[in-house]
Amino acid sequence: MFRELEGMKAQMELLKEKLEKQEIVKEQHLRNAIKGKLGEINRIAVRMILVGLFAMVYCTWMLNHLGFSLSYRVVTIVMLSFCTLATYVQHKNLLKARDLSSDLVKETFDLLKLKKRYNSWLKFALPMIVVWCSWLAYEVLYVIPDRGVGLSLLIGAAVGVVIGGFVGLKIHFGTLKKIDEMLTQIKELKGE
Repeated sequence: MFRELEGMKAQMELLKEKLEKQEIVKEQHLRNAIKGKLGEINRIAVRMILVGLFAMVYCTWMLNHLGFSLSYRVVTIVMLSFCTLATYVQHKNLLKARDLSSDLVKETFDLLKLKKRYNSWLKFALPMIVVWCSWLAYEVLYVIPDRGVGLSLLIGAAVGVVIGGFVGLKIHFGTLKKIDEMLTQIKELKGE
């Protein structure tokens, strides 16, 4: 009887060790999944910032070359600068290399803050794009001296707005989905 109890005790200890190892493996798997999604979000943010910087330089040159008014050129550059800076500010805490082994509460807070900013960004960006595109149409129709170039530019801009809008919304909602997935995984890690 005593041997059987010793055997059962040894088996219980072995099972307990296996369960602890599985929990560690599960936790490491969740942390790696979170890091992967965080890396994807960061790569997208860096690309958007680089595109914004390129657009500022390119638009400065192109709008001047095509004969757009100074006020439209300045507003365009200010808008692009603001959007690029806003992207950096929204992602700045997540762009820092994180270990994820320390403060899951801070990670959760930063993700919730980013999600809130992403949700409110469209309320600002969409009206801004409508005003900017309307002004673009005015510039093309009444300011640019060459009507052929102006109308070609207007058609190109319309196609660009549709494609850019589709890509932008896909990135926007994809990022929100990744944030929700990471928040769910963090809850699992915290045991909630």
